[in-house]
Amino acid sequence: MNVTFDFGRKNFVVVGASSGIGRQVALELSASGANVLAVGRNLERLDALRKSSPISLIKHPPRIFVEQLDVTMATADEWASVMENFTRCVGKINGGVYTAGIWGLTPLNAFDTELARKIFETSFWGAVNFIQATSRKRFADENSSFVVMSSVAGDYAGKSLFAYSAAKAAIQSAVKSFAAELARSKHRINSIAPALVQTEMLQRENISDEIISRQLLGLSSPFDVAGMILFLLSGRAARITGQNFFVDGGYVVGSFA
Repeated sequence: MNVTFDFGRKNFVVVGASSGIGRQVALELSASGANVLAVGRNLERLDALRKSSPISLIKHPPRIFVEQLDVTMATADEWASVMENFTRCVGKINGGVYTAGIWGLTPLNAFDTELARKIFETSFWGAVNFIQATSRKRFADENSSFVVMSSVAGDYAGKSLFAYSAAKAAIQSAVKSFAAELARSKHRINSIAPALVQTEMLQRENISDEIISRQLLGLSSPFDVAGMILFLLSGRAARITGQNFFVDGGYVVGSFA
């Protein structure tokens, strides 16, 4: 059984859209009828994503717009400019997805301070600034839905991963707090906690077979994670907010098997 979504005439922002989960979400939203603002640092990849937008024969087909932005350094004014450009073309947004993040080992006795700070800036503060900018009344329609990326590491911190685990745990706490504030505008916000996902970031790391074997259903793909994200963006999740959802292929269970 295939599950499909209809996001016709809806508008969404996807951060980290140049690769991995963000790219998959942007493509699926576009294929489901939504206009998508794809934000990332790699303009070449963003342009390739834009050109990959599904061909449609309808009168007003959905479009993928692209904006190059380093979310770890973007100011409030820069975010406002990006949002104004998009909403001027398509109208207010109906939600957004933040998938930007980096991974790295930070052992207590020998960690790279710059790397540890960059992990937190990308995974946590970048997401906070994104939600602050995109959820404003001038840009977001009522009943908008936002999804940010956490990780199983936010609940089950691994050895030498204090920065990454702390950032992902912080995301989950922030989501609970944001949910209470955003409810005033009838907005929703939730987080997704994947385990190992077959992305370019994972391919660059030397992950042991023992760790991979804990994922009982095998490694997840961006397609697997995107399905939960699209559900949370949809009207079928209209009463879900402030929650964290594991999409881990059985990783947590497998770790204790």
